[in-house]
Amino acid sequence: MRKIANKICGVLLLLLLAAGLAACGGEQNNTGDNLNQPTLEELSATIVAAGEFWEAWWSRNGVFSWEHIDDSRSNFQPFNEDVAPVHHPVSRGFSALLPSSGFVSLSDIGNHLLQFYTQSWVDSGQFAEPLVTAQFMGEEVQRFGWTNAFELYGDRLYIFTWNESQPRPNWRTATHTLIEQEGNRAIVETVVSTSMYGFDGGGTMPTITYRFTFIDGRIDSAYGRWHETYSLQDYQVWQGFYAPISGMEDARLFIYRAEDVFLGSFDAVHSIEYPNFRGLSAEHGQVILIGAIQTIYNVSLVTIENIFDNVLNQDGFTITDEFWITETLQPGEGITISDYISVDILPLSGITFTTAPGERHFFVINHDNSDSPHWFVLLDITGQILAG
Repeated sequence: MRKIANKICGVLLLLLLAAGLAACGGEQNNTGDNLNQPTLEELSATIVAAGEFWEAWWSRNGVFSWEHIDDSRSNFQPFNEDVAPVHHPVSRGFSALLPSSGFVSLSDIGNHLLQFYTQSWVDSGQFAEPLVTAQFMGEEVQRFGWTNAFELYGDRLYIFTWNESQPRPNWRTATHTLIEQEGNRAIVETVVSTSMYGFDGGGTMPTITYRFTFIDGRIDSAYGRWHETYSLQDYQVWQGFYAPISGMEDARLFIYRAEDVFLGSFDAVHSIEYPNFRGLSAEHGQVILIGAIQTIYNVSLVTIENIFDNVLNQDGFTITDEFWITETLQPGEGITISDYISVDILPLSGITFTTAPGERHFFVINHDNSDSPHWFVLLDITGQILAG
């Protein structure tokens, strides 16, 4: 009887031990699964890091700053094959990326992107930022992700540099929500507001809602949807163009089509008529408005001539005529130029002003060559003025 009791106790002990091991094993497996699943914080950090990579590319910062780019062969006349063939990257908006950037091949770019994206994403040749679309006039249009950011031609790596000025994701504002997580797969929805260099208000900026699919903690696919949150009037306001004034911290010029702003909001408006020095028909001209967010002095409209500087191996400009506008332009004041005409690719005119005795600046005014409506831009050519 004692033997039977001992056997029963032994069996019970084995069962208890087995149950305990099974329980422990289950806890270990669950813990292992949880450890293998990245947290929302980790997924969010990957999203932001990937986004900042594309912002560095877009805005020419960090390893993609202009010091790492050879822009000497840019062909702004793709039809002129004496400069470069049409099929060459420099005729399609690309510039050579120098080895000082740390990248010399698409493989280098791909290996870097493996920090954020899966191998299958990289292997698919997606060297463009995630696609972002918007609804415009009933049609689906692409806002970002429409072209490769990098391209290999021969044995040289090229980077796309003909970017347009437009609102971009401000990743510091991003909020992330875990939509789904199962095994090694996760889906995160990210909402990010946008900002634009030089835009300091005038309406709520658009937001973008991204949907990121992760495999093993890295992005396997991504898609963004642009949400228009501003009125048409706001849209026209941020279609203006801002240009920094060299040597003056936070000082900028701005230019708009006059019809896109409320002139009554300016303290004073100085006006000048555009000189018809090329015999062009004024009926094709527009009224443009220029202002500054810091006081500038001795402002004049200038006409210019483009001359290639063989010594510096770059385009230079000479001043052919000058037309006085105002002695002082204060913040809150504007300048209107009526019947303004911008033709061809090279600018014909601009403005000059001083910021301090002996510190004269020159900015050309040019059409941005987009479709209608026609926006205008200001470009600093102070360092390219040649002696007349």
